[in-house]
Amino acid sequence: MIDLTEESVGRQTDEEALKQFLLDSDCLAPLSKWTSKFNIFDVLKISRTEIRHSNMLAWLMDANENHGLRDGVMRGFVKYAAQSTGGHDAFDDLLMDCNDFEIRREWHNIDILAVSESSKYVLCIENKIGSSEHDNQLARYLSVVAKHFPDYRCRFIYLTPDSSDSSDAENWTAMGYADVLEIIEQAVATTELAPGPALLISNYVDSIRRNVLEDEDLVRICSEIYSKHKRALDLLFENRPDELSGISTFCREWAEHKTQSGEIELVNHKCSKTYIRFKTKIMSRILPDTEEPSSGWGTCNHYFYEIEVGKEGTVRIKLSLNSSGLDGKQLEVCDRINRLFPSKGGTKSNWQWRTPWSVKAVSVPLDADDGWYEKVLNSMLANLRKFEDKLEKGLSVVAE
Repeated sequence: MIDLTEESVGRQTDEEALKQFLLDSDCLAPLSKWTSKFNIFDVLKISRTEIRHSNMLAWLMDANENHGLRDGVMRGFVKYAAQSTGGHDAFDDLLMDCNDFEIRREWHNIDILAVSESSKYVLCIENKIGSSEHDNQLARYLSVVAKHFPDYRCRFIYLTPDSSDSSDAENWTAMGYADVLEIIEQAVATTELAPGPALLISNYVDSIRRNVLEDEDLVRICSEIYSKHKRALDLLFENRPDELSGISTFCREWAEHKTQSGEIELVNHKCSKTYIRFKTKIMSRILPDTEEPSSGWGTCNHYFYEIEVGKEGTVRIKLSLNSSGLDGKQLEVCDRINRLFPSKGGTKSNWQWRTPWSVKAVSVPLDADDGWYEKVLNSMLANLRKFEDKLEKGLSVVAE
């Protein structure tokens, strides 16, 4: 008998998409130009981490560090800032000795502050990659720099991937990462570097080009591949192994063990990387299944306990209710539950989803093992049982 359910048809389509992608694996060959190269910033997964870029730039700007570029990068930033400075100040900046700069990180929350005591000069850099301005920070930085360096020539750079203007373009000079690349590459071209720093700086330049700026060839090739194999690539992305996958696997194994012992009922085909769903005998008795699979999950049961794996690497258990397809009697049970354990926004008459109970999310440590998950999830399950005990007693009182 042929299985023509919606789930099986979808699975067949996914399998066919993956098959076609594998048969056309040669389409990935043009990417070898980028994927075959070792890059430490990719390995450490910090290619678009703003604080790491600020750390790297601060290191490169310090003439006394061991990169071998001397004051080449610092001088490049000074020259760039001087472009927006008129009169004799610009000449003073360009003729300055850039070897004695002190580079400060996160001084009064400023990303990078370069201070030359001998030249009475300050360069302030606000670095924005994945974030934007907030809390009037640019005005605050102007104020704090003016307060601490009243007799200094002060320059301010607003650094973004695409050289976007800040909200205070009059005081903050816009700079892009393409300009940073040019400064670094010019400094490298005039210096013979040791192998270690040369590799690190080369990796950093490559990381900027690929991950901060748009490499036009890379964008074009990826767009062509994605357009041709969209379904297969989406499927691979959704099921890629990552930190959340590891957390999800531990949680599912715990739920399988508890199902074997009869404490809960794991519903595997309704689980995902983010949600491990299960039922309990008590909750199924309180809110019985409908005859047809009319819930928002496509099931006859209209509730699920969900082990939720958060994007930040957290775990919690919560109860979710869905009203789709419920009759008047079942909706009344849900309303009684809501009166006992109110959900946020749960007073709406046309509600679809409610979360009457949840535990506080717990952050998963990097060294979490089976024992950690067992302890934390068992504690959450104990709280769940206390909730169900109160719920049963509350509902019986309401019924009386």
